[in-house]
Amino acid sequence: MFSVLDFLRYFPENVSTFGFELDRLFAVIWYITLAIFFLTYGLLVYVLVKYRRKPGVKASGSHGNNMLEFTWTILPTFLFAGLGIYTDNAWEITKNEQRIPKPDVEIEVLGKQFNWMFRYPGADGVLGKQSPKFRTIDNPFALDPADPHGVDDIIMENEFHLPINKNILVRLSSVDVLHSFFLPNFRVKQDALPGSWMKVWFNGIKAGKFELACAELCGASHYNMRGVLFMHSQQDYNTWYDAEISKKSQQMAAAAAAPKPEPVATAQTDAQPEQHSGAGGAQH
Repeated sequence: MFSVLDFLRYFPENVSTFGFELDRLFAVIWYITLAIFFLTYGLLVYVLVKYRRKPGVKASGSHGNNMLEFTWTILPTFLFAGLGIYTDNAWEITKNEQRIPKPDVEIEVLGKQFNWMFRYPGADGVLGKQSPKFRTIDNPFALDPADPHGVDDIIMENEFHLPINKNILVRLSSVDVLHSFFLPNFRVKQDALPGSWMKVWFNGIKAGKFELACAELCGASHYNMRGVLFMHSQQDYNTWYDAEISKKSQQMAAAAAAPKPEPVATAQTDAQPEQHSGAGGAQH
């Protein structure tokens, strides 16, 4: 039985719980493709050499072989059906929303040209309600201003933090065009669709700094749409999260203490309107 480890050393380091199964799946498909490549091109070279033009030998034609044509039709059918069955479990684990495990941390991620934005629940532990009618440049998550749960939500840009060995649930969407949420080290890739919220989950097993990229051409500055994911131990994550909540509380207190702008008075005039009479508008 062949080992896929040598081949997979060219991949980014896997730091997710389901990454090995996806890597193994990729390797199996790769080696099957490689075997078919050498088989078909080996036969092609053999035929070119064996049936090359020779002095005194007259070329002859062939009208096909039904058994041969049936064979090279049915074999790929069984191959692709087998791959479909083999890959079903990996697909179910990573993409089936019904099989997403209970999340330990839930955040929202929003793609927009050309940045990533992240939303965490605040001190109340609840994400605020949303509605598309509230979306503005200053309110990309379309938070309902009447919902008190959204006031303390923590919003970050191009940087987010998560704990290791925890089930992470990401609710993913886009403001403008199609983006793709790509974490190479976690074997996570999911398109972000405007107007739709997709669920993405993963469980990281290693602390460190990892790249988030947009893997979908989304405009002139697509190359610049990158973010950073910091994976922490639970203790370090709690320290970071508590600091963000404290910072948000200070911002809310400062906003509440700021003087409210006074309404501007409307200018009044005591001038009496002119009175007119008659067809010619004669003034009295």
